[in-house]
This record gives sequence, C-alpha cells and structure tokens, in this order.
Amino acid sequence: MKKYLLLLLIIFNIFSIAVFGQDDVKKTGKIEYKYKMQDARHQFLTNGNVRESLNIYRELLKDYTNDAMVNYRIGECHYRLDNFDLAVEYFQNAQRINDKVDKDLYFSLAQAYHRNNQLDESLEAYNKYNSIASQKDRKFHQITNRISQLDYAKKMMASPVKAKIENLGNAINSRGGDYAPSISADGRTMIFTSRRSDTKGGEVDKAGDFKYFEDIYISIWDSIDNSWGKARPIEGNLNTEGHDACLSISPDGNSIYIYRNDGGAYIGDIFVSKKSLSSGSWGLPVPLEKPINTSYFESSACLSADGNKLYFVSEREGKKSDAQGKGDIYVSERLTRTTWSEPKNLGPIINTPDDEISVFIHPDGKTLFFSSKGHLSIGGLDIFMSKLQDDGSWSKPENLGYPINTIDDDVHFILSLDGKTAYYSAVKGEGLGERDIYKIDLSEYPILADGVTTNLSILKGVITNGENKVEANIEFKNETGAIAGKTVSNESGNYFITLAGGHTYSITINASGYQPLAEKVELPLGKGTTFIKENSFDLVQLPAPEK
Repeated sequence: MKKYLLLLLIIFNIFSIAVFGQDDVKKTGKIEYKYKMQDARHQFLTNGNVRESLNIYRELLKDYTNDAMVNYRIGECHYRLDNFDLAVEYFQNAQRINDKVDKDLYFSLAQAYHRNNQLDESLEAYNKYNSIASQKDRKFHQITNRISQLDYAKKMMASPVKAKIENLGNAINSRGGDYAPSISADGRTMIFTSRRSDTKGGEVDKAGDFKYFEDIYISIWDSIDNSWGKARPIEGNLNTEGHDACLSISPDGNSIYIYRNDGGAYIGDIFVSKKSLSSGSWGLPVPLEKPINTSYFESSACLSADGNKLYFVSEREGKKSDAQGKGDIYVSERLTRTTWSEPKNLGPIINTPDDEISVFIHPDGKTLFFSSKGHLSIGGLDIFMSKLQDDGSWSKPENLGYPINTIDDDVHFILSLDGKTAYYSAVKGEGLGERDIYKIDLSEYPILADGVTTNLSILKGVITNGENKVEANIEFKNETGAIAGKTVSNESGNYFITLAGGHTYSITINASGYQPLAEKVELPLGKGTTFIKENSFDLVQLPAPEK
C-alpha cells in the first residue's frame, strides 16, 4: 500500500511540475502574447498589411497551437488574401477548440465555405449562425440574402451557359496580378493593369500590401498568328514609380482613362491621356475637371463609341447625387471637347446599397455591363448586363450565368463589337498568377441577341479644310431619315463612330466658320470580322465678312 501511495505521489509531482511549468510559461509570456495580438490586429485593421498580420499570428501559433483566437485570426487573414481553402482550415480549427471564440465564427466559416465552393457546408454554417446570433447581427450580415445567394449559386451552377473560357497565357498574364483589360473597338489594341516584377519602379508597395506597384501594359493583335502579341509596358508618360492603373481605352484607341491616387492632390480621380498621332506614345495624363472628379472617390470610366457619354463609378454623396449606395454608376454627357454635364445617377434599377464597379458600355451605346454584389449573385462580385430602353430607362440587370460568374469575384468584363468574344479578369485554379485575364468564346451564347448590336461596322476619318484639322459636329441619318448617330471630330480632326452595317448614311458636317457639308456614305457589313471604313472630308471656309 505504501509503495502504491508513493508511486501516486511521484506521478502527481511529475504532473504538477508539467502543469505548473506550462502555467509559468503562459504567465511570463502573457504580456508578449497580448502585445503581439494587438500588433497583428493593428496591422490588419489600421495599416491594411494583411501579410504582416499573418506573419505575427504564425509566430504566435508556434507557442499557442491550441489557441482558438489565434487560429480564428489566421483564418481571417487567409480569407482576406483569397486563400479560401486555408481560411476554412483555420476557422475549423478555431471551431474545434472553442466555438464561442467569436460571435461571428459561424458567419466567417460560412463565407469561407462559400468562396471555397463548399456550398452545402456554407448553408449549414449560415443556418447555425442564424440560430445563435442576435437579430441585430443577423440583420447586419443580411443572412437571409446570403442564404438566397447560396440557393441561387447552386441553381446557376447546375445549368451552365454555353461559354468557353480560356486563359490568355503568358503573353498577357504573369505571376503577379493582371486585370482591368480594355480593347479598342477595332479589336487591335489591348491595355490592362499588371503588378509584375518589371514595372517601372520595380519595387513593392511597402506602405500597402507588399506587392509590386501597378503599371499599365499594352498588347497588339497579331492578325497573322491570330493572337495577342507579347504584352509590354505602355510607351509614353503613363507609368510612374507608384501605382498606375488603367480604366479603359476609348473605342477609337486614341485616349486612355486611368485612375490615380497620389495621397495628396488626387485621392481617387479619373485622368485621361491622349495618344500622339506622330510618335504613337501617350501624353501626360490630365485629370478630368468637375463635375466628373470631386472630393469623393471616382474610377471605372468608359467612353461611349460616339464619344458623347462617359460612364463611371463614384462614391459621391448628398441629395444632388441621388446616391443609392457607396459606389454607384453615373453617366455624363459631353458639352464641349473638354467639358461634361452634371453626372446622372443610373438609378435604383442599376445601383444598389452595395458597390457597383467596373462599368463597360458596349459600342452599340445601349448595352451596359458591370460588376455588383448588390444584385443576386453566385458569389462575391458577379457580372450583370442591362439594356437602355427606348424611354431612357434601363432594363433589370441580368446575371451572365455560370461559368462566366463564379463563387469568386468576377470583374472587368468587356465585349467585342460583334458580341462573340469577351474578356475579363478572374481568379481560377489554372491561373498563372493571383488574378489573370481570360478570353470568353460567346459564339454559342449570344448575349446580344437582338440582331442589331451584332451587325455593327466602324466609320472613321479626318475632317480638314484642305490643310488644317477641323473640329466639327457630325450627324448621321439612315435611309428613313432617322438620326442614327452623332459625334464630333477632336482637336486633331479625327472622328470615330460605330453604326449598323449594310446601310447608306446621309452625313451632315457643321463647323464654325465653314460651309455645311452634306455627303452620302455606304457602310458595308463585315463578313466574319468587323468592317472598318475610312472616309475623310474637306470643308470650305466661309468668306470673310465685308468690312
């Protein structure tokens, strides 16, 4: 008996040493633990440096493997970095250790499941959250809407549309992020934004996310190889050692709209750069004046093919703006070569309380594409299409369907003149980098099925007086006498417009100090490719008034 009691005493002492030794370590490390947790949270919330936050949590995890909060915070970091499989793993760790570690645990887990394409598990986690969360929290997180989104995702994925999606490969994409593609209406020039190692500064953004700074790249269509040429940094004065991101190239290929945020004079503004017709390089970008740019954030600008309307996204507020949410789509009409009308909010049919981004107006002038979280989506940002009606209203936005839209963010959608080929940026398993640019074959999915927008041709040229370029107003009427379009020639005399092919148009040209000119132009319809016709016109000056 004594031997037995002695053995129990030895075992108890060994156990006590182990336990109290662990407690001593925890007590001596409590201050350091608290400091590191606060530092990591500060990096995540205040500095936006998610990677640094993750590194700190990883160091803590070595000593606190079974700490539910460390695991939960690591899951948050991975979710923010789009590592959804790892986010699921660490949220599950936290749940296993202590499922009351945070009141939003099951909500976070449901989000991660959704973005990791585990839809049934996501629905189960949302239902769990719905059963334990307060009414205020359920309303804040819009749980009912999120569950509806899951049901919608399952429905759309069960009935995929006939779209073939192909990665553009290493001629365009890199190991860094590649996104925001934009193509001229003739389909010959592509620009996009990239965060690769050969950007102008060649440095990473140490004050931000520690990725390479953004630069604008360009690719030219190779008609012999029938493919896009190797992308290169765009020539001219567009790229700097900081962030330079493109928004769109104008349909005529002579203007590029870019976004800049220098943290000083320009905090989220739209700039435009003009192409030199002699050198082919791009000039110094200049900011658009009010009422386009304001003290609020503006971005995602896209010019209509006739040059008369500019669609863009703004976070402006107040009754005058008719804002529906944080980021809304607006349209402004050209008044002169350099001035624009007061922007008009596209209203609640298009805009929602959530963000709308990456707007694209097709060269037909009436089909709008944009990305949104506010309309019913498969997951994250989805791409939607809306048509401008005869009464000036917009049709209810249509989701482009799966597999174009996925459980991830799908943005920057653009469509060719004939409606058969689209491009966008997305994150997919077969990608070359963080985000890649993809080509979408829509030959079996005619999203522009009204028979008009798929029959467009291009008419362009120069207006001169025989020697000098002339800025002029140009009007086009079809065979019935109805106005088919209007445009202006720019300071270089160039005009550009897309019209229905297979028609003869009556053209009237008016310019101050010149005799009006009336001409007829036959504009054929292309067969298998976009038809491009060039017509230049000479104006006759009016005689000088008698003294």
